[in-house]
This record gives sequence, C-alpha cells and structure tokens, in this order.
Amino acid sequence: MRRITLCHLVLAVLGGLQAGCPPLVWETEDRRRLDEGVAGQATPLASSAAYRDSIDASAYLEGMTLMRVRGYGLVVGLGNNGSRDCPKTVFDSLVQSMYKQRRTAGQVVGVTETTPERLISSVDTAVVIVSGEIPPAGTVKQRFDVSVAALPGTQTKSLRGGRLLPTELNVFRSVAEGKSITGRVLAHARGPLFLNPFSDEESATKSSPLQGTVLGGGVVMEDRSIRLVLFEPSHGRVRAVQDRINAHFPGSHRIADARSPAIVQLRVPDEYVGDETHFLGLVRSLYLRRDPAFESVRARQLGEELLRPGAPHPRIALAFEGLGRAALPVLAELYAHPKDYVSFHAAVAGLRLGEHIACDAVVKHARDPRSVYRFQAVRALADAERMGSAAVALRALLSDEDPRVQIAAYESLIKRGDTTIKTALIGDDNFVLDEVPTSSTRFVYAKRSTLRRIAIFGLDARSRPPILYRAPDGIVTMTAGPDDSHLTVIRAVGPTGATSPPVPVAFALPALIRMLGGEAEADVDGAVTGLGVDYGAIVRAMYQLSRDGALNAKFVLEQPNAAELFGPRRPVGRPESEL
Repeated sequence: MRRITLCHLVLAVLGGLQAGCPPLVWETEDRRRLDEGVAGQATPLASSAAYRDSIDASAYLEGMTLMRVRGYGLVVGLGNNGSRDCPKTVFDSLVQSMYKQRRTAGQVVGVTETTPERLISSVDTAVVIVSGEIPPAGTVKQRFDVSVAALPGTQTKSLRGGRLLPTELNVFRSVAEGKSITGRVLAHARGPLFLNPFSDEESATKSSPLQGTVLGGGVVMEDRSIRLVLFEPSHGRVRAVQDRINAHFPGSHRIADARSPAIVQLRVPDEYVGDETHFLGLVRSLYLRRDPAFESVRARQLGEELLRPGAPHPRIALAFEGLGRAALPVLAELYAHPKDYVSFHAAVAGLRLGEHIACDAVVKHARDPRSVYRFQAVRALADAERMGSAAVALRALLSDEDPRVQIAAYESLIKRGDTTIKTALIGDDNFVLDEVPTSSTRFVYAKRSTLRRIAIFGLDARSRPPILYRAPDGIVTMTAGPDDSHLTVIRAVGPTGATSPPVPVAFALPALIRMLGGEAEADVDGAVTGLGVDYGAIVRAMYQLSRDGALNAKFVLEQPNAAELFGPRRPVGRPESEL
C-alpha cells in the first residue's frame, strides 16, 4: 500500500497548493566543501567581505547533524485495541525501566493501581517503538516531535486515543540490516498521541492507526555538542577565536572554550535558545580583527557589496550585526534603498542592533504584499521585544487579507508573549487554545508539529445549526436543531460504549473547544465542565464542521512547509548518530 505523507494530507484538506513539500531538516554544512565550490571554482561567499577575516574563514562547525534517538515505550488508554504481545527481551527492559522510574500507577480502564508486569500484559496497552531526532545545538529541556509505532508482530489494533508513558530515548546507530548499537540516554518522551485525524477520508490522507506522533513529546536531557574546528591548528588562532566569541557574548557563563589548538567548544547562550541557527550564523560571521579603523572600512565594504544582486545578502546582514554599532552609519543610508534586497537585509541588521528606524523599515516590508521578504520581516519583528512599534505592526497584520500573513503575525505575537492574544491551557496537557482578535476572515488554525495548539481567528467564531456530527470512531456526537439555543454534545466513554448524559454547550467556538478538550469532570453542582476529548479528535471535528458549513469559520491545518515562508533551512546530507 502506498504510504501517504503529511504533504498529501494538507493538499487534501486545504486544496490549491501546487508546490511540493520538501523535508525540513537542520542545515548541515561542511565549510571546506562549501569553500571549494563546484569543480574547484570559488563560491561568491569565499570572495565576500562578509567572509574575509571572519571566524568562518578560519574554522568550520562540527556536530551539525540530527541526532537519532530511539527506545521502547508503552501506550496506555487504548481500551480493547491494545495487545498483550511483547518479546521477552523488550518486556524485561520495559519492566526494569518502569520500576526505576516508579511508574506503577496505571491508566488501565477500571484499574487504579497495578504493576508494570500487569500493565504491559493488558489489552488496554501496547508496546511501541519511539523514535525522534534531536536537532543540532539542542539544549536541555528543548522539545521535539517523536514518532510512535506499534511493535511489529503484535495484535494491536489501533493507537488512537492513547498516551505514551515516560520513555527513555537512547542514541543509536544502524550497523547492519536489522542490527544497531545503542548508546546512552539523551532524551525522554511522553504525552498524548496525535494520529492523522483524516485517515478515514476517501482522499490521499489514509494512514495506519498503528502509527502516531507525540507533538513536542521529546525532551532533550543534555546539551548537544557543537564545536568549531580550525582548518590549521594554532594555539594563537584558537585563543583569538575563543576570546572574540566570548567578548561578543558576555555573561556569567563562557560561550566559547578552546579545548585544543584546533577545537573551540561552543555553548548556546540563554537568550539564543530556540534561535540556535541565528546564533551559529552570527558566530561564524564575527571578525577576528577589532580595531575601529578596520571596522569602519569593512562596514563601508559590506554596504557596497550589499548593493550587488548576486551578493550573499543574509551573510552580509550577519556581518553587519557582528560589527555592532560601528555598522550603524552605513546601515542608516540603506534602510530606504529602492532595492528590496538592500533595504530588507540592512533593516534586519539594524533591527538586531536595536535601531528603531530599522524597525520601521522592517515593518514596511511586513506590510507590503509585493515584498518577497514579507514573511521573513514578520518573523524578524517577533525578536524586536523592546520595540513597541513592532508589536503594533504585528497586531495590525492579524487582520491582513492574506491568512498566511495573519498566521505568521499570530505566531510572532505568541513568541513575544503579547497580551492581545488570549491563551489558555485546555485539560491537564491536552493542548493550548488561543483566541485571536481579527476584523477580517474567521478561521480555525491547528498545529500539527511541536505543539498541540488551536487558534481561533475572529472573536465571533461560532457553530451554527443545523448540526449533526458524529466522530468516525463514535467518541463524540454533536447535534443542534434550527431553533435550538445551544449545542448538545454526547461523549462515548471507554470500550463498553457507555455514554455521558447530553451536555449543553454554547454555540461560541471557544466554549465548544474548551468543553470538548477540558478534563473529564463535573463541578460541585454536577454540571459537566469537560469531556476529555483528545486533540486529534477535536481537530477532526473542527475540520468536518467547517466543511459541512456548521461553523462560520474556515479550517486551516498547519502547512508542513510553512517554514519556507521564513527562510528555509536547506537539507544537506542525512541524519546521523554521534555514537
């Protein structure tokens, strides 16, 4: 059977997308190969003022690969869809791990206390293989998605509605067909599974009920090692590289540490956690020379080079940023340049250096539908935390005519922690609900990577009768007649098919989503306050209701290639283990 990718899923749901969906992986770059170019010819970067005299001209980054991790785990809460099957070696390993972590309280239906042995042997549970990839420069507590698949050869029917118990993830390396070497524990994983909510559609969205994802379920346990390796070992040069980096990133912790005449160990500063790509690019772009005369001349050279259409504009912007305030006189002359590539990259460099005038220039690109840098400008404004004009511009873009711009502005405001957006955690750890004030189109936006998050654009988004919805698995039913004053929701409970009493819910969409996803419980008066429906089922319901006209809002699923809007990280090579 042909495997259906998430790209096909989005094409089926959203329609109208013609471009392919390239994989988004972290950039891996061999500095020496880049400098050699094709057939021995020099690349534009090698002759650029942004490269000459920089750290990049003396060293290359090592450790810029994805770190594969894997482990055996247990998914619970499957009713009768699990399996008692488990190979002896895997069974023993799981039992030992569960006792070590004191996970003896189970979630088996009807059982409040159990042992690891009984838990694994229940049809409410399934043994699974959990795998993921820790990104380069990953830091402690950083989250990443993990894939979950039922153990081959077992009788597991479906993982839908399940929850992965805490699982240790080890680094590993494949050494032969079906054989691998396992190393130390580098991450943990846990959380509710997200399965393709559209798998029953008759389009190209079918997927296996035995495979799912825990969005953001992986947690890094130790910092990834990133090193600068000098092309030519030198005690003097390695100390110069170390000192230059530490001078640019001052703080209580050393960012760079020379370990040998050829190696400088790097640590990601706290303020760059989550923005490691920018940090590493800035490190490479720092000049080893610091005298004012050099900086003044180099700033002027960079400004002249920025005017050329084929110049490495993003690297020039980083070089300007590395020069610091010495670059501002040259940058100020370029913010209003008629060429988009000049004004944008100059403005981004000035914005990162704290220039309010530069912020205004970036805002101009963010507002301009004709600018090819529009989405990158919106993203850049997210990092201008101390500039009120950036927040004002992003709030205005929430009502842009282009929904993609609205989403980009929303995500930038979330990153800034802007209070314009009303945010609430639904359930214990089910998902986050955002209410986004807009004056344009209404739609529901659901994420399907890293975070379980639903955003409602439009304060008057609501369901509208007549409504008749029943989930494919029967877990939830919603009805409302033309004259009804509220929506009636019934939740199926457990493998027995028992149902909750009918629950009245307001037509307002936030109220409906809160009721569906909230913890399954009632208040002191016996009124139901939540039904405990999982994230995937709610996403499916929103899509179906919107498609059937039962919502006054469209449904938008996060695009797998959305990062292309913000400047893609180009894939080079393949994920590797550092075992």
